[in-house]
This record gives sequence, C-alpha cells and structure tokens, in this order.
Amino acid sequence: MSDERSRPDAVAPTSREVLAYFFRLGFVNIGGPVAQLTMMHDHFVDRAHWLSRERFVRIMGVCHLLPGPEALQLAIYVGYLTRGVAGGLFAGVMFIAPGAVLITALAALYAAYGSVPLVTDALYVLKPAVLGIIAAGLLRIGRSALTSRPLVGIAVAAAVVMGVAGADVIIVMLGAGAVSALAQRRWSSRPPLGLLALPALPLALSLPGWLDFAWVFLRTGLFSFGGAYGSIALLTHGAVIEHGWLTSGALLDGVAVSIATPGPFMLFATWAGYLIAGVPGAIVATVLVFLPSFVFILVGARQLEAVRERPSVRHFLSGVSAAVVAVILLVTLDLAPAALPDVVAAAIALVTFAAIVFVKRDVGLVSLGAMVSGVAYALWRLLA
Repeated sequence: MSDERSRPDAVAPTSREVLAYFFRLGFVNIGGPVAQLTMMHDHFVDRAHWLSRERFVRIMGVCHLLPGPEALQLAIYVGYLTRGVAGGLFAGVMFIAPGAVLITALAALYAAYGSVPLVTDALYVLKPAVLGIIAAGLLRIGRSALTSRPLVGIAVAAAVVMGVAGADVIIVMLGAGAVSALAQRRWSSRPPLGLLALPALPLALSLPGWLDFAWVFLRTGLFSFGGAYGSIALLTHGAVIEHGWLTSGALLDGVAVSIATPGPFMLFATWAGYLIAGVPGAIVATVLVFLPSFVFILVGARQLEAVRERPSVRHFLSGVSAAVVAVILLVTLDLAPAALPDVVAAAIALVTFAAIVFVKRDVGLVSLGAMVSGVAYALWRLLA
C-alpha cells in the first residue's frame, strides 16, 4: 500500500482548517519572504501534510517564475488547491489585509508627525539600513540573473538606455525579454513575434490623472521580477522620478516600515498610495499592486506549471530579469543621496550590507535590528 503522503496533495483540509490557518497567518507573517515561506513550508508539508515536499517544490518553481511576492503567491496557490477560487482569494486577502491596515495607519501618523524630531531621528538610522538591504538584494539578484555574457550585455545596455536616454522602464524590460528570447531561438524555428507587440501595451495606458496613478502601481505589480527589490525600483521610477508624487526619502521610510510589519514586503506601495492620495490612494495602490499575483495564480497556475520549462519562456524571463538588475542599480543610485546624508549614515548602510552578504543574516532579522536601533537612537537623542 502506497504511503498517503507521497501523493501530490497528501491530506485534503476542511474549509474550517484552511480559513483558520490563513486568518492566523495574516497577523503573524512578519520577517520578510524567507521567514514567511519557512512558516508555510512548516505547516503545509511538515505539520498538516496538505502538500507533499515534491509538490511544494513544484509550486515554488512557478512562484519563482512570476513577478510579485513569492510568499503571497504561494498562499494564494495553496488556498486555491485546497478550496478552489474562494480559498485562493481568502488566503491572498488575509495574507495582505492586516499589514495593509497597519501600514495605512502608520502612513497617516507619518503624514501628521513625520517631521517630529523623535521620528526623524529614528528614520535617520532606518533609511541607510534600507539602502544597505536594497544593495544586498541587488547583488543577490545580479548573481542569479546575470549568468552569461549576453545577459550581462543586456543589463548594461538597459542601464545605458534608461540612465542616459531616459527610455521608459517597462518598454526596456519587455524589449530586453524579447531580445533574449529571439537571440536564443534557432534560425530554423519560427520566432515568437507576439513578444514584439508587448512594448506597445504601456503606451496604450499613458493617460493623465488617476489612470496615471493606477498604471504606476499596476505595472509595479505586473513587472516586479526580482520580488520586492524589483518593485522598489519600479515604484521609485514611477512615483518619484517620473511623476514626482513622493520624495525618495518618504518612499524609503515606507520601505523601512513595511519590512517590520506583517504581510508582503511590497506593502510599501500602500504607504506610497496613502501619502499620494489618502485612504482612497492606499486602497487603489494595494489592490492594483497585488492584483497580478491573484490573476497569475487563479487563472493560470496549472498552465504555468506546464510551460515554465519552455525555452522561449525561460529566455524571455531571463532577459527581463537582466533588465531588472539595471533598474535596481539605477534606482539604488537615485535613492542614495536621501539615505546617506553623512559618513555615519554611510557606515550604517555598509554594516547592514555586510550583515546580509557576508555574515549571512536574514533580511527580516537585520531589518528588525535596524528598527530597534533607530528607536533606541531616537530615544537617546530625546533624553540627551
């Protein structure tokens, strides 16, 4: 008799079990994607046996393929597998909602009291720490994305085209993907001409007002290859550089806060939405930045498991990822002046970078340490 746990889905949970787990997870999923994925692996595979280890690995392979937060997509996927579309929606919404509400409240406090010395002193430590985290993420993504000379060439070309010529970031990313896919095709095969039409999509949406706002957040979720680091780069490009709705310092503050609160790291989009347009902006930003993850999983998850190994798909995504490295590099350079006002701030950034890259500390743990240090510094300044 075969072992029950060797099946792809080992134990079918009840609706009550699914609802109870994801409701609780929404309030405790602090610590960034590594901690969140570890929590879910522990429950899905080791404790509740909802999934076999092999199926979990396959699902993670699909989530790695997609833009957006992997931990959120895993939650949606497992909710969908266990209780259908309703389960996927509930799992995803609960993964996001508690943190989104908290981030909105903190953004409101920041808007009212952000210039108070106690707050500015705490953020003095947090901003360079966040820059160090982004730089560490850039190194990690660069190592995994730039695996060949052609991909390095695509990244360099993308950086030049965006940094010097000011080309649209989404068009460059899609163009990089198309170039990579076409370059890897054998001359005897028919080229994927449909890829060439993709760069026209952003142009069709270049309308003023709220549609501009909506497109900035939707494209952040739609093209955030590289996870949270890619989304920081895209949102900075859209909200800070392109439209000037926020300062880079205000966005960095949101990134710092989002690291230490429940939910996806990308909830800094909720923070930005509130600072730009109040509660309606926070709601619209949150819905649009995470909408692609829901659509990808609930509409195409099973198909993605089948197509993720196709050469044309892999090469297209490799090209996009190479361009994402260039985007993150340019945005890191753009954020540096706001994060590094003096030598002490630069030292904080270097220590944070070293803790992640060389000492191999978890990003969530480093972020928590930076937040505690920021609060301690602010209190010391207040009492001095």
